[in-house]
Amino acid sequence: MQIIANSKISAVYFALLQCGYDFFHIERSKDHINALKRFISAAQCPEFFDEVRQNTCEVYPYWPRAFLLETAAHFIDDASFEYRHFDSFREKIFSASNISNEERGKAFWDWIIRFPDALSSVMHSKRFAEYLAFVKQWVEKQNALHKDELDLIQKCLESCAEQYGSAVRTIEICLDPIKCVYSSDYIMLDSRFVFTSGALRTDAVVHEFLHHVVHPYIEKNRSEVLKLKPILNDLDGSYYLAGDDAGILNAFEEHLVRALSADMLVGELPHDLNEYIFKHN
Repeated sequence: MQIIANSKISAVYFALLQCGYDFFHIERSKDHINALKRFISAAQCPEFFDEVRQNTCEVYPYWPRAFLLETAAHFIDDASFEYRHFDSFREKIFSASNISNEERGKAFWDWIIRFPDALSSVMHSKRFAEYLAFVKQWVEKQNALHKDELDLIQKCLESCAEQYGSAVRTIEICLDPIKCVYSSDYIMLDSRFVFTSGALRTDAVVHEFLHHVVHPYIEKNRSEVLKLKPILNDLDGSYYLAGDDAGILNAFEEHLVRALSADMLVGELPHDLNEYIFKHN
């Protein structure tokens, strides 16, 4: 298992950096921050990226649109910069349980259709080519620094396949040096689990990976969970989405994944996740 760079996702964060993205400095070294500041240019960036920042998540206003751009990037052809399998992309967005209907409403779809042109403009710029060279060198260093952590993540994948029948066969860890180190996202593409963040944190990879394991169990027990009406003081209010049943289930899934992640990292995997759910309400 290796950390990789995804040029399209790096292009998204390079563009956001030009638009005032101010989360790149959190828990970064002075040298890292100064290196990134050199890539901030006075050159005009497509206005499209100004609309990534929203007001639906107070602690991280780039949620969910930065993540949605990461997802969309997987559905854009490398050569033509046109959407491919757009219906599959729509289906993936509408099936996401952690995004509210407001966040994926008409305004979002009117906006996201402009992404390929905006992405092409960034990726064909000389300044981005210089940044991508920097990213690739940085990723090489991350692989050397985190070999033990990568081995541990591989073991977690194998444990979930054996214990819970996980269909994931490959974990891709995609890092970008601009992305906030506390912003961790994932997308499932067939049997590939693609994790993105600004730094490798083993607990974050395991946490995001376990969402795909836990989610079916939450759906299976949804009626019982909703009857419990769990009070989850450890969560930010944004996890409740619109506060409806979907929001309650989303928040409970996050709460459960946090507990299961802590157990997995110390090698204490529960045998029955159905029982585990009701021990953590």
